[in-house]
Amino acid sequence: MQTAERLKAARQRRNSTFAALLAALASLIAFFLFVNSPYFIVGTVLVEGNKYITVEDVLQVAGVPEQVNIFRLKTADIKDRLLSDLRVAEVKVDRRFPATISIQVTERQPLAFVASQYGFVEIDRQGMVLAAFKNLKEVKVPVITGVRLGNVYVGDQVNNPGLASVLTYLAALDELTLNQLSEVNIKSPDELVAYTTHSIGIRVGDNQRLAEKAMLTGEILQEIATKKLAVEYIDLNYKSPIIKLRDR
Repeated sequence: MQTAERLKAARQRRNSTFAALLAALASLIAFFLFVNSPYFIVGTVLVEGNKYITVEDVLQVAGVPEQVNIFRLKTADIKDRLLSDLRVAEVKVDRRFPATISIQVTERQPLAFVASQYGFVEIDRQGMVLAAFKNLKEVKVPVITGVRLGNVYVGDQVNNPGLASVLTYLAALDELTLNQLSEVNIKSPDELVAYTTHSIGIRVGDNQRLAEKAMLTGEILQEIATKKLAVEYIDLNYKSPIIKLRDR
């Protein structure tokens, strides 16, 4: 009798184990069908943070297909592809369930144009060459004059001592002020002169206090615009800047 009871208990345990395995298998199949359902097909790719790179360019470089399951999408691959583009400094890719991919881009900001052997190159604050042009048809950032680079290519890092001070100064400007400058001339390492789009000269001077000079540049240009002053030049070589008004 005890033997029969033990056999019955053993059969019940086997049946219970088999039922549990079937339930687990059914759950896995259900989960597989669920995550591969059209519910998780990417319906929206949200691109944020871009200003100079178009959304179309971001999507093309990222290689996101029109329809892909959100669980099969490898966000690390998208990130690597975008970081291989010189225009991109940082990128963050997230899934937003159920059907959205978020791509947050931090761009390398074009800071200036510099003449090169074959035309002009566009560089960022680190001196990275972002683009090359034979001619400048549209100037969105200042042109640095007084120096000419050699045979440089997109992706090169420019290490020109004459540019270091200019880039430090320009990088410290806010975007509104930067957009008001048309040129920065390197007369000598100790004599930098910037010019606004309204032909106001800004005597930046040497490489001392460049962050402070950049802040003063923004404040003074804002004051000039507010008061509608006719200014010939601004001299930042002194602790108290000099503003020379135009002769009437």
